[in-house]
Amino acid sequence: MKFIFSICILFATTFAQAQTADEIISKHVAATGGAAWDKLKTMKMDMEMTAQSAPNMKIPMNMTIVNKKAMRMDVTLMGMTQSSCINGDQGWANNPFAGQQDAEPLTADQVKAMKEQTDLAGHLNGYKEKGYTAEYLGKEDVEGTELHKIKLVISPTQTQYSLIDPESFMEVKTITVMVVDGKEVTSESVISNFKTVDGLTFAHTVEQNNPMMGPTVMNIVSLVINPAVDEKIFEMPAKK
Repeated sequence: MKFIFSICILFATTFAQAQTADEIISKHVAATGGAAWDKLKTMKMDMEMTAQSAPNMKIPMNMTIVNKKAMRMDVTLMGMTQSSCINGDQGWANNPFAGQQDAEPLTADQVKAMKEQTDLAGHLNGYKEKGYTAEYLGKEDVEGTELHKIKLVISPTQTQYSLIDPESFMEVKTITVMVVDGKEVTSESVISNFKTVDGLTFAHTVEQNNPMMGPTVMNIVSLVINPAVDEKIFEMPAKK
């Protein structure tokens, strides 16, 4: 009887955690736009990035995304433009700041890492349909605020921890652990400055700490929903 009782307790606890995770995620999706996310097909953003490695310098960036398919990001500085792009399972990048003028193919892991960013609704929205699993880990104190913590397993090589405000249900911090080119990389993002555009709420400021880039702050200057996109911009340019 004791064994059966223990099994029942374990089952009840697991069910309650799953139910709580679903409840929190549902409130998060509703708070950020709900069914309006289904109408989001494309997006264009103009941004400014500041980095600890380049103090007092605002680096302009722009990004064009086709939902769950393609993305191009351009960074222009000192008369040079660094571009990185994916389209489906293929990608390319150049880096004139390192003397690489011609575009070169991205590795499979690099394409995968960029492809995650083409999911415009975010990982939590529709996570079950995407094949992810979610677990509620209780609350965690972040600078004096108790936040809901959700563990989202995206793949065997990628896990995301989402910290959600219990009042606004906005995702205010994420911790992502993933393997890129055989190395485990952990990045943290603090998310703020929420604004609503065409019924959808987006963070307009992201502070990120990535071991590959160091601390950076990204501010969205403009964000356009469902613009027309010429998909030729995603094609890899010919060598010069």
